[in-house]
Amino acid sequence: MSFIFLLWICLGAVFDAIYRKCYNWYVISGFGLALVSAILIPETHPVQISIADSVFGFFGALLVLIIFYALKMMSAGDVKFAAVLGLWIGWELLLIVWALSCAFAVVHGLYAKSNFKYFFWKWIPINSEVEVKGRKFIPYVTYLSLATIIVLVLRK
Repeated sequence: MSFIFLLWICLGAVFDAIYRKCYNWYVISGFGLALVSAILIPETHPVQISIADSVFGFFGALLVLIIFYALKMMSAGDVKFAAVLGLWIGWELLLIVWALSCAFAVVHGLYAKSNFKYFFWKWIPINSEVEVKGRKFIPYVTYLSLATIIVLVLRK
């Protein structure tokens, strides 16, 4: 199940980096896989946590990030992905992943607002922001995915 989780994480990062979208079918599949892993075959769960930690991670992420969605600081896809990620890794690891992914997003935002990106524009075509209806998006699902992989690798 760890391979499936890694594949799910990487697919989310690619979708968000390229399309700035987190599709519902993708989130629902991750939700179903996480439930199957946590309830039916817990010995194959990627981080070996209890079902209570999984559920608390899911609802914790959902309740906290829905505030950012209401303030239009996050998209619904980011909130749904983080909630399902909480179901996969539990609330304790999710706190570390949030902190690291926020740091990545801050660096991305600072880079996007600076003139430093124009130093590399001839050599590396960097599309640091996508504008939709006058709003610019940072690929937060990509940063959540990257932070999750880093945390899980350093945890072992």
